Order: sequence, then structure tokens, then C-alpha cells
Amino acid sequence: MDFRVVAGGAGFAGDRCDPAVELAASREVDALALECLAERTLVPGLRARAANPQAGADPRLERRLGPLLPVARANGCRIVSNLGAANPAAAGRQIAALGARVNCDDLRVASLTGDDVLGMREHIKWNQDISGELLGAHAYLGATSFAAAIDEGAHVIVTGRVADSALFSAELFPILQDHEHALAGATAVGHLLECSGQITGGNFEMPDGSSLSAWEFANLSFPMAKVFADGTAEIHLLDGKPGRLDALTCTLQLLYEVHDPGCYITPDVILDMTQIQFDEIGPNRVRMSGARSKGQPTHLKVSGFVDEPGLIADIEIGYAGTYALKRGQLAADTLRLRLADIPQEHLRIDLVGIDSTLGAASLTSPTSLPEVRMHVSARCDDAQMAQIIEDEVYSLTLSGPAGGGSVRSERRANLAVVDGLIPRERVEPELHWETAS
Repeated sequence: MDFRVVAGGAGFAGDRCDPAVELAASREVDALALECLAERTLVPGLRARAANPQAGADPRLERRLGPLLPVARANGCRIVSNLGAANPAAAGRQIAALGARVNCDDLRVASLTGDDVLGMREHIKWNQDISGELLGAHAYLGATSFAAAIDEGAHVIVTGRVADSALFSAELFPILQDHEHALAGATAVGHLLECSGQITGGNFEMPDGSSLSAWEFANLSFPMAKVFADGTAEIHLLDGKPGRLDALTCTLQLLYEVHDPGCYITPDVILDMTQIQFDEIGPNRVRMSGARSKGQPTHLKVSGFVDEPGLIADIEIGYAGTYALKRGQLAADTLRLRLADIPQEHLRIDLVGIDSTLGAASLTSPTSLPEVRMHVSARCDDAQMAQIIEDEVYSLTLSGPAGGGSVRSERRANLAVVDGLIPRERVEPELHWETAS
């Protein structure tokens, strides 16, 4: 049976680089996908591109690809990544130039554009009203948008906003059987591999608290999959490499960021995960089967980035020593009284380690802690309001509970991410080619 091997070399923009190099050097991988784009990394790209039309790609591009390109080329491993961020065309040029510097003179780079749909905003149906400045609008493209680059022999494919799973499934198009469930399987594989170490034991703990060791976490190997023509796959680690890959870790990743397992909508296929089965067939090796298609969506998801009025202020103050928890709680209560005129929905005050993550669902507080930090986050109308809140926290060092100190303060833009839909026929992806020379 025909098969291809795809692997996950990055799960976010700042992910480790050495596991990707290790996979590329193995001679076992046909294509290595680096998933490096999220809302928090796309927005800086938009701002950089606004200041310089040649900017907007991920600033880690050279650091990540510099050691990887020569190894991948020497071992016949294609690289596919969304490192293009807000400017894939510029990223393609940067990668070609980098290829020349690292002696990959024959490097062929394809960049995919078309996800930027800000100019078609009148065709986007947003799920909420937009009250500020729309900085950007990017549609999620699918694997069909750049599958031709694989047919034409691209060594590197760089995109902007595409579905994470598409970075993997495009490589599989040439071998997939001509039925929709095969594509569903390829999409499921992409979803399983897209978060690098999260499927190989990272972010995983058994009910008894056991997990991998510190050494295993520090040297965690990333996943790969041998995918067959019917869309089934064997997901595994390189032989002998550290990690944990089994039915439990696969299930954890399968349900990651999924609201409805029976209707997971991607640009290429609406994936039904409810019949997916994981069978452990060897050490750190799992067979996946059972993915089903519910057709293709008529619209593409769009993420919009809105610069809303005002700003966000974040301030912390620490308490340590005897009765630290009591003093931290007293400081929080004091601050609530001082800031009582601020709308409750615009202000959050909590204690890190007590209720900052779970809020009202937190467990009963212990009677004492050796140290605690009070955290304040406020949506402010202007810089003056942010200064007032910051000053109130600093005031606690003189007019509050004993021992308050190590105050940290920052301000950031009040940025909102809104979702929308655009008819897929309105979006026109385009490939651009560069050659290292």
C-alpha cells in the first residue's frame, strides 16, 4: 500500500528547534511541518508589515530554518510552515536568500498568499460588532491551496494563515485514495501532529500525578506518522527516542481545541472524529483509523484583529514570610475598595497560586503560604486611568499590609480577536516561487 511519512517539527512560534533537525536527519520523513502561527504571532507581523512592506514574516525564521535547511535538503525532507505570518511572499524571499547562505543553492521555495482578506471585508460576516480599528482579516486556507507546490517539487513551502492540519495533509494528497474519508484521515493526522510534543508526553499527567521525567521533558522527541492511501496512519516516535505516545496521549491531542468532535470544520473537510480509534501496536506506536468526512464547508473561517479603544494594565505585588497569604488577601480586599468605582467587568484582582486560574472554582485556600503575589488586570479607557490603578497598587507598599514589594507593571494594547465567515469562492490563493542563488 502507498504511504508517506509526515512529522511535526514545531507546535508554536518559539518551539524547540533540535527535535525538527533530528527528524529531518532521520531519512524517514518525507515532509516536516512547522506550525508556528497563532493570533498572538500574527498581530506583531501585521504591525511590522504596516511599518515596512518587506517585513511581517516571523522574526524567528532564520534562527529556526538556518540549522534545518541543509539537513532537510541532504535527506530529501520537504519543509512546510506558516512562518510567513503576515507576509508569506517576503518570507519566501528570505528563505531563498538563507538557502544560498547555507549552501542550499538549488533550493526551490513556494510561498502561498491569499489568506489576507482585509480588502474583502464587505463580504465577511462577523460574529459580533466591531467597535475599533480592524488591523487585519485573515482567512484560513486549506491544503488544496498549495498542493500544487508539492506536485511541482518545492523544497520549502511557506504560508500565512492556513488550517494547522493542512500543513501536513497537503503532502498526502498524491497518495490518498479518491474518497472523502481518506482526506478526513489525513486531516485527522495533521490535527494530531500539529502541537509537537503535546502528543508525545508533553502537557500530560496521569491521575496519580505521574508524568515523564525532567530529562525526558528536556529531550522530548516530536511525532511522526506513516500515512496510508485510505487515510489510516501509524503515529510514532523515532526508535529509542524519549517520550510517551499511546492511546491516552493521542486522545488528549485529538480533543485539543475541538468544540464538537462530530463536526470539526476545516477548510478542506468537515471532520467527524467520533469513530476514530487508537490501537497501540508497539512501543510508542499507535494505529489511527475511523476518521469520517461530512463534506466540505461552503465558507472559510476568518480571524479579524481589532485595535479597540483604551489599553490593558497588568500589575503585581508580592508578599512573603509569616502570614503572607493573609496579607495578600487583605491587599486584594483593600484594592477592591479603592477601585470600587471601576466597572466590575473591567477589573480582575486575584492571588497567583490561589484563584488566578480557576477563580470561583478554585479549591479551598490553604491557611498559609510562604509567599503569594496579588495580580491586577484592568481594561482602561486611557493611560491616565492605567496610571491611577498602578499608583493604587504602589500605594499598598506604604498604606497597605506589611511587606508588600517587588511590584511589576506593564501596559498593552486592548486587542480583540473576532471570528467571521467568508464565501470560499471569494478567496483566491496564489503561489509565488523563489530559488536560492
